[in-house]
Amino acid sequence: MIGPEFNITHPSIYRTSTANPFILAGLVYESIPHWVRRYARLRPDYSFPSTLISDFKKISLSNAELYTVLILAAFFTIFRYYLQIRLESWTQQHNIYPRFAHKVPESFWKLTYYGTVWIFAFYFHMCVESHDIFEDPLSMWIEWESGQKPKMHWQVQIIYAVQSAFYIHSIYATLFMDLWRKDSWLMFVHHFVALGLLFLSYVDNFTLPGVLVLFLHDNSDATLEITKLSFYLKKRTNGQYYKYYFLMGNAAFILFAIIWVIFRLYWYTCKLLYATIYGAVYLGPQDAPFFPLLGAMLLIIFAMNVYWFNFIARMIWRVALTGEDPEDNREWDTTAVSGLNQQKLDELATEKCHLKPKSV
Repeated sequence: MIGPEFNITHPSIYRTSTANPFILAGLVYESIPHWVRRYARLRPDYSFPSTLISDFKKISLSNAELYTVLILAAFFTIFRYYLQIRLESWTQQHNIYPRFAHKVPESFWKLTYYGTVWIFAFYFHMCVESHDIFEDPLSMWIEWESGQKPKMHWQVQIIYAVQSAFYIHSIYATLFMDLWRKDSWLMFVHHFVALGLLFLSYVDNFTLPGVLVLFLHDNSDATLEITKLSFYLKKRTNGQYYKYYFLMGNAAFILFAIIWVIFRLYWYTCKLLYATIYGAVYLGPQDAPFFPLLGAMLLIIFAMNVYWFNFIARMIWRVALTGEDPEDNREWDTTAVSGLNQQKLDELATEKCHLKPKSV
């Protein structure tokens, strides 16, 4: 491995907590061509795709690492099936509308997972004194200054094992467990990109950028599921209406949109991309074999975040104009997509499930 070109205290390094987007654009405009020229000198025989395939063949993972991830993925799938069976029965007992019978277990599972892993990631970023990569993103490269791969923190290993298992499960779940949505194929691609990002960053030991990516994403997913569950539970087939679920859902939806903009768009760009597309070029190993592929994946994830924000903005606009409840306008069985009112959708779902709403 060829060590970094500069250390973090070098006067030419732009070091800040959150990069100015306009300054960052200029820095990236210089860093990427610089990396291309340098990499061509370091690996003059590089030929795509043969060299990339050769680099893949050199990857070595222990059986313990592979089996741990696969066992966790199987556990997630089994546990989710268990939740689905129990919660679908619970929805009938508590007069939940039939069209939400499958959505409640899905949202509850995702809230449980995303909420748990984000709390753990929050603890790592805010409470582990040896790492301060959120407040000082470029510090993720300090341990590379010795010219050797740094030792991986045990908490990072836990995060990587759990998240890798989750995305393996999610590839299966998108096809066979989740409701099919307008962006399900994009979600399918997203899971492969996320899994590839985890895998390649792990073998290159670019794990601190990886845990920052996860920290910036999982909180919005958890908040979205709180929004959905609140609206699934607020009104029942027996006529009962729970206003606190309505208030909770609206608050969670507003918080979800704010978090998305701050974490997935602003901080993702000004902290994560700043630390990788710019910082890694000068402060990381110069010959990391998968750096260009990792950079491309990070940009693909950012493009997906922008694409999904389109759904959020349209939802906000519709709610503001009509005063209706926020609906996931990626789902086919919504008023926003189907054009049918909620009463008709409920009737169709009841007929499909061979269930009749209970009378008051």
